[in-house]
Amino acid sequence: MHELSLVVNLLELCEAEASRGGFDRIDRIVLEVGELSGVSLPALRFSFDVAGRGSVIESAVLEIRETPGTGWCLKCEETVRIREPLRECPVCGSLGLLPTGGTEFRLCELVVRDRRTLEKSRKGVG
Repeated sequence: MHELSLVVNLLELCEAEASRGGFDRIDRIVLEVGELSGVSLPALRFSFDVAGRGSVIESAVLEIRETPGTGWCLKCEETVRIREPLRECPVCGSLGLLPTGGTEFRLCELVVRDRRTLEKSRKGVG
């Protein structure tokens, strides 16, 4: 299950950002995950829940934006929607498809709460 190693790397990145940015909690994480990336979304969510316990991402909401798979056909020169790599072109039947989209695994956004914001909200200052 490579999803666990992806989440561990994501956690390390989030902890480094928390240290650098002076925040101690992440409320929301937005990932872009391509349909052709080979990432199982259920396994990714499970790994996120397990690996995040006791960390800066423990209470974070994980938002996943799945990007569609696309490919460019070398024969008919069409950009087509594909759901699996190494498939024939749905337009001409050629096996010469180059993936052009849907292979991403990208951290897009972190919504954080820093110590100063928490202290102000607790005091009613804003």
